[in-house]
Amino acid sequence: MKSYDFAKQLTLMAKILKNGPNVELDEIEISTLTSSISSSSMEVKQSEVPKALSVLVGLNNVKKSQWLNLINEYEFPIEIRQRDANRDIIGKLLKYLSENQEARDRLSGKKLKKTTSSSSELADALSILLT
Repeated sequence: MKSYDFAKQLTLMAKILKNGPNVELDEIEISTLTSSISSSSMEVKQSEVPKALSVLVGLNNVKKSQWLNLINEYEFPIEIRQRDANRDIIGKLLKYLSENQEARDRLSGKKLKKTTSSSSELADALSILLT
């Protein structure tokens, strides 16, 4: 991801944070942020598709081990083979999450631990894309 694309994503995140409640950063829950934004504003406009696609492409830079940690941490029943590439794992994860509302709710609303880890940050990024 290039610096300008990242800056655009930061701007989008700032919009989301401004629409949410004014709380301490360590108290922020993704579910709170997404529920405070109306569904019409969460609709992807045609002009925003390239940005969303850019974020999705950026997820391809996440290491395979980080994806596996996320899947294990949230106990998603996804079969990952040793030879699966990043794109295979992302595809399986997105398919599972798109078919399971409860899994999306767990991913976006309830963190398993309070400390910031790479898998929780990855979970936050995924939940933003899924809403």
